[in-house]
Amino acid sequence: MTGALLTVPGGENPALLDEAHRLAEELTTSDGESPSVVAVAFDGVVDPESAAVGTPDELVHVVRENGSETFAAGAAGVRTRAAALAQVAEDPRAILLPDTADGADLAALTARRLRGGCVTDCLLRVRDGDLLAGRQVYGGRAYAELSFERGPSVVTLNTEALGTPDEPPADSPDERTVEVSVADDDRVRHLETFDVPEDDLAKARRIVAGGQGLGNPDGFSLIEDLADAFGAAVGSSRPPADDGWVPYDRQIGVTGKEIDVELYVPSAISGDSYHMRSVNAEYLVPINTDPDARIFTFADIGIVGDVYEYAPALAEAIREATDSQGAEETTDGDEAEEVAE
Repeated sequence: MTGALLTVPGGENPALLDEAHRLAEELTTSDGESPSVVAVAFDGVVDPESAAVGTPDELVHVVRENGSETFAAGAAGVRTRAAALAQVAEDPRAILLPDTADGADLAALTARRLRGGCVTDCLLRVRDGDLLAGRQVYGGRAYAELSFERGPSVVTLNTEALGTPDEPPADSPDERTVEVSVADDDRVRHLETFDVPEDDLAKARRIVAGGQGLGNPDGFSLIEDLADAFGAAVGSSRPPADDGWVPYDRQIGVTGKEIDVELYVPSAISGDSYHMRSVNAEYLVPINTDPDARIFTFADIGIVGDVYEYAPALAEAIREATDSQGAEETTDGDEAEEVAE
């Protein structure tokens, strides 16, 4: 793997591998030699088949010694994965990770072990055969380019802004399994994962928003309750923010926050262009009394009705489904223990 571009994918997203192939093309020397692109899949964190989406030159499945345990995702396992990645790396040209909280932690610890440079939330370019990392500074008012003096370049990349290679690879990757001996980090233990709503709407994955159709600021108690059931953040259209019903940082729209979410539930919001221009949602489920409201043209599924009636019913149904699922998982766990005994 000497001189290779290592990628540590976070799932079935080929953007990281596409970027690695693009960089490999630009790093190709005059005699036709280019760095290989290697995908690293930690056992228990990312499925090797998922890591191979994008077709690396080589896929390395990293397992722990004797297969006794798998790696842990998140903060509880980041030091262990960094130690394993440092063992597997073998003098790479660069290590590319997705720009997530876990990716940034893993990048920093790996760079420290390999005595390399680390830049997070950046884009890479090639100039005169060298890799340069570019990122916004001073709140987006300027752009800085950073060079790497020694060791591998360890970076996290915004996968939504990456390029693609001119000639995507078509062959199947070579695959191998590497066994590493690493110890768990006793200072951090994973007890339980909670789905905590993101305070910053621009980073939230689920949002329930209210509009002027709620009639008064008290209506946002319904929005907050439904958001709590979904594990979502609370947003609003512009009128409630202008009227002081909610803080301005809750406003979604051209003059507010732009959102990119997996679930958006606009309630009593008409869906004018100034609002919807800033909304990108995988699933959009509006609640509105007007069946002709513009918001329904964007909906995957909609509820035509009074939010004061349907929001509490929807919140109750979600909580019942969640409690039922939790009870089933507990029962399955008890049955498994009985069988083991």
